[in-house]
Amino acid sequence: MTQVTVRLPNGRLDITALNVSFAELPIASASPSVVRGFGGDLDELRETLRECFADGASWCQVGNTVHTVSDGDAEIRLVPQADTPNWHVDYFHAGWGSRDGKRIPPECRLQYAWYVDRRSEAREACLQGKDLRAAAAKDGPEGVDRLVRHHCAQLAEWHEALDELIRSVQTASDLPEWAETAVKAELLDWHRTREYLTSAVLEYHHGDTGPRPETVWGNLCFEFSTTSLELVPDP
Repeated sequence: MTQVTVRLPNGRLDITALNVSFAELPIASASPSVVRGFGGDLDELRETLRECFADGASWCQVGNTVHTVSDGDAEIRLVPQADTPNWHVDYFHAGWGSRDGKRIPPECRLQYAWYVDRRSEAREACLQGKDLRAAAAKDGPEGVDRLVRHHCAQLAEWHEALDELIRSVQTASDLPEWAETAVKAELLDWHRTREYLTSAVLEYHHGDTGPRPETVWGNLCFEFSTTSLELVPDP
């Protein structure tokens, strides 16, 4: 078993020694998260890449990238490099074969992929009161302030990513049905994350969040630059 733990300065691990290629171009690097996902076992990564991107395997093109097609919440993706003719391997945090992924029309996959990448960079774990107490113990009130501001900025970035997705696929006054379904599902996750943030702040400053649901549903209206969407309970 060949293992690697060294991380390159640019965030890419050199895997040219695996001697794997696709479309006559070498697969030359991988993200640290992909290598960690295989437990550092490069032999297993090599065999997986050969299997996933073989002729007749389940993969698809999205713009100039190539994705595996799975029903899970993450896929392996090949991204062409701008500075040299080869591929870089990373994770795409969605699945084209999943229930949600199947709703996306093939001609709109690129716009949705842009959203997924931007959301994945902005998506944070749900903040809780214990996280703020830990920040206070380490760095005092300034640490708490930095942590809360960071999460607020990430939520704003996530919301802007949703707004960009809407703008990119909206061709009339109403959103396409698939887009409205996808955005509403994302909004539930966004709102839950925001609700955890506000509850964490309440708990930290006042010791109690008061009654709160595990997940917030319904009767919420979200304003975007080109439309508004209301979340209502299922009948």
